[in-house]
Amino acid sequence: MYIAVFLLNILLLLLLVWICMFLVIFGHEMGHVLMYRIFFRNKDWHITIGTGRTFIKLKRFTLRVFPIVGFYHVESEYKGSKLQYIMMYLGGPLANVFFIIVLSFLSQIIKANELKFEQPNLVWFLGFTFRANVFQFVGTVVPMKYLFWPYKGLLSDGMRILKKATETNKS
Repeated sequence: MYIAVFLLNILLLLLLVWICMFLVIFGHEMGHVLMYRIFFRNKDWHITIGTGRTFIKLKRFTLRVFPIVGFYHVESEYKGSKLQYIMMYLGGPLANVFFIIVLSFLSQIIKANELKFEQPNLVWFLGFTFRANVFQFVGTVVPMKYLFWPYKGLLSDGMRILKKATETNKS
């Protein structure tokens, strides 16, 4: 009986981690898309979350089995100003900051109402999601070229912002 409960708890933990990773990556990528929609006024976008086999494929969204990466794809031929591109690149990190603030408030509400002993899985989930958002924010806002899988060779949002900001207009 104890083994069954232990295995059930492990499965619950894995499910919570999967949901958390999906939500964090989805929120980040939707931040990019939201800024793209606001600043470019274009509806041509697609989000892919995860690696491995395709789990769900829709017109604007693809979900793969392991949600450890995320990409947004937009119309590449569309020309815009520096500010438009900078805001699009900044959208993901700004979404992470938004969720960090919301999760901080939720954490304070839980502490104020002393719910942590009544809902330990909820407290753990919110804390893990908070830390995942902080990790994603730092990992994307720092200007760098990724040296590790799954983003190896790609530029961080911070590096894209820096490159666009320092770019000179070539006429």
